[in-house]
Amino acid sequence: MWAIFILVLTTLSNGGFVSQNLLGIATDKLGHAFIFGVLVFFIMQALIKLWRFSFFLRKIQIIAFFIGVGYGCLIELIQLYIVTYRQAEWGDVMANIIGCFIGLIMFNSVYGNLKFLDKE
Repeated sequence: MWAIFILVLTTLSNGGFVSQNLLGIATDKLGHAFIFGVLVFFIMQALIKLWRFSFFLRKIQIIAFFIGVGYGCLIELIQLYIVTYRQAEWGDVMANIIGCFIGLIMFNSVYGNLKFLDKE
């Protein structure tokens, strides 16, 4: 559901939204980082429910990160080639990647190293 929310949010008209600066960072970039951080957090929660073996636990972070980054790049390609009233930006891609890292950090701060899930 969160991925669909991101797709809708990033492909609708921005409604005249004018980005402001907060501590020297554009607020739209902060928004990108936030929504992709949450996306990676949710992806990792879903993956630990599916894969409870140590082999997969070691890979969950990498898989979730690349799913998040890939989805962020896909969104920007959609904005570039399909949606005419939005434009793709490299800054958005970088904010999405930073958000994916933030999602990993958030997940690790909540769940730690996931060893408690190991069923092997």
